[in-house]
Amino acid sequence: MPASLDMIRSRVQALGMDFRFIKPIKTTGNGVEGETWLLGYEDSQFIFVPGKKGVTLGWDTGKCPLGSGVLEGLQKEFALGHEYYQGRLEKLESNYQKEIAQAAEAGDQAKADKLRAQLAKKLEGQRETMTEGGYTSWEDFLSKWNEHLARCLSPLRTADIGDMLVEVDSCYLEEDFPTLEQAVRSLKKAPFTLATEDEWEYICNGGMGTLFRWGDTLQGVLEEIYRRGAVGDTEESPILEQPNPWGLFIAYDSYQNEIIDDLSYTKGGDGGGSLCGGDGAIYVLPCYTAFYRYPMEGRKYPLSKNYFSYRRIIRL
Repeated sequence: MPASLDMIRSRVQALGMDFRFIKPIKTTGNGVEGETWLLGYEDSQFIFVPGKKGVTLGWDTGKCPLGSGVLEGLQKEFALGHEYYQGRLEKLESNYQKEIAQAAEAGDQAKADKLRAQLAKKLEGQRETMTEGGYTSWEDFLSKWNEHLARCLSPLRTADIGDMLVEVDSCYLEEDFPTLEQAVRSLKKAPFTLATEDEWEYICNGGMGTLFRWGDTLQGVLEEIYRRGAVGDTEESPILEQPNPWGLFIAYDSYQNEIIDDLSYTKGGDGGGSLCGGDGAIYVLPCYTAFYRYPMEGRKYPLSKNYFSYRRIIRL
């Protein structure tokens, strides 16, 4: 057994807890392969995540260029949206023009004028929808994407992260909580605690330097996101539900808000708001990056056990 795994075993055993060493697992992040431990504790599984100094976290749209694979995926999404809305415009205008022509042929000028006014109003509404969604031009789409990222992602920064044991998957709340403060206080039960935002982003991205934990691609991702939003769909996602480079299941469901040790934000999702609202890739995709923040300040509603989850960690 490599010395690093001997060290992990020694440090975990020093906790004096009933952790079971299940098996060593391979890890990969940013092109670097490694090895760590999968452990069991009661009915849960944990992974030893080694810390690192000077980790780059967060995102800055001016300093962090998007990878070519992400840009290609966004361009495809724009093209599909533009084609869809342009087709609706053309169909709307064609249908109205037929009715206008029929009214004119029948000598009903008043009806023809009324139809022209209705057409102009509906065309204006459709064009406004295209503009709001960023589907008038690729440049407009990309600008709206960058504007939204600047609003909803954590700032670019560096942090020192220590070694820790991290729960493999998050657990939904056992009960509703009136406030985030009450939830955070209740969930931090020694020796377990919750990750800070810095720690959560580090364990989520698994050492990757890309916007998304699975790397520089959107191939198949949006299809999986939209399919999972379909009623009654139970097919597994080959992309979103794969473990990250540390072997953790994290940031794979936009319906799920994950509570961290912070009273301003949750991570990992928006409760499905962007997906249910049909807002498109600009608003749905950021939920799947480690740096997404779901704002909680000023929240007036309780935290539902059906949407909020938590992940325990132990700092070593």
